[in-house]
Amino acid sequence: MPPRAQVAASQPAHDAPRESPRGRSDEPLFTPGFAAIAIAQAFSLLGMEILQFVLPLHLLNLTGSGTLYGTVLAAGFIPYTLLAPIGGVVADRTRKRGVMAALDALLALVMAAYLACSSSDALVAITVAVLMFAFAAQALYQPCVQSAVPHVVAPARLEQAVAVTNQLSMVTGIGGPVVGGLVFGFCGLAPIAAVSAACFAVSSLLVLAIVRVPYDPPARTAGLLATARADLSEALGHLRSHPIMWQTILGATLVNLFGSSFINVGSPYIVTESLGLSNQLMGILQGALAVGGLAGGALVATRPGSFGIRSVPRLLVGVAAGLAAMAVLLTLPLPPLGVYAGMLAIYLGTMACCMAMSIAATSYLQMESPGTLVGKVMALTLMLANFATPLGQIAYGAAFDRVDPWLVAALAAFAVALVTAHLARVYRRELSR
Repeated sequence: MPPRAQVAASQPAHDAPRESPRGRSDEPLFTPGFAAIAIAQAFSLLGMEILQFVLPLHLLNLTGSGTLYGTVLAAGFIPYTLLAPIGGVVADRTRKRGVMAALDALLALVMAAYLACSSSDALVAITVAVLMFAFAAQALYQPCVQSAVPHVVAPARLEQAVAVTNQLSMVTGIGGPVVGGLVFGFCGLAPIAAVSAACFAVSSLLVLAIVRVPYDPPARTAGLLATARADLSEALGHLRSHPIMWQTILGATLVNLFGSSFINVGSPYIVTESLGLSNQLMGILQGALAVGGLAGGALVATRPGSFGIRSVPRLLVGVAAGLAAMAVLLTLPLPPLGVYAGMLAIYLGTMACCMAMSIAATSYLQMESPGTLVGKVMALTLMLANFATPLGQIAYGAAFDRVDPWLVAALAAFAVALVTAHLARVYRRELSR
């Protein structure tokens, strides 16, 4: 559940917390600039969803090892975490359009090369390398998108814009795993890898053809490394001056460690290994996660201003309850398809809460950051929020090889409940001042 956030470039920093953006509510949301960015990003995200779903699943099918599966996923997050701050500097100091187009083109070439090497004896190492490159590209790509959106939408529409971009992510999250699972299950790796490469190529061409982002080159009086260090120091100083922002990021880090990692590693392991079901059904389950997220995003989009930062602990209660329900489900004497149907229902509600929570936190972080620090603040947020994800994925991969899945789910639910209680106390204390 990595957060996605941005702030209006013309918006100054604010000392007091706010629950919703200010401005005229009659200004259009789908400006030509926002529509262009959204369409191009949709293709890029679809390529990433296919890549991230199919490549690790291919290794899981070949080896049956949950430890290897979790380790491969974790390896991808390492460059993503390390490069996120650099992505923030790049987003704030370069032409976002050029960076986005170049990265999509490179990803298309990498997927074409992976397809050519798919029969190699070193498939595990090649897969890890491709995933690491893809995550590294996203660490640079996403801050550019996040900092571009506020340039093309009105501040009053910012919360809705965040909801729409998250919904697009959920739509691609449905299409990627469902299409990927079905095509991969029936036709093998080659066709789906080609589809992923095509998505990246189309996105690159669309960015070059239709995306236009205002750009005013910022002043730079020092060398590249000194400038990056100063920029990141300024962003960290801004975060330190806002306790709720720090606590929100800490909460996202812990939820990713205990909740997201369980879902990312546990779902494929439970469906394909514990229940012995097909890759196609795993693709449908992954799509159900996206449908739940889409529902949560739609709820926020249709009720702007109703999901402020105060709603985050309540929504996290829903996430903890979903994990607890999963633990109970896995203890019931049901046939594999019965457990699978229960997982579908649980994940729909859990992901709706996750998405609404992500948008609420994202919108708050956007509005509390000055425009000149948008990319850097949000890149640091991505880095810190996802810092624990590789550890969680490795730990869960090993746990599923050694411990009953229901017990792993119960421990995950308990951990998320503790995080929820902590954030509730912090928000009550800070927001009442």
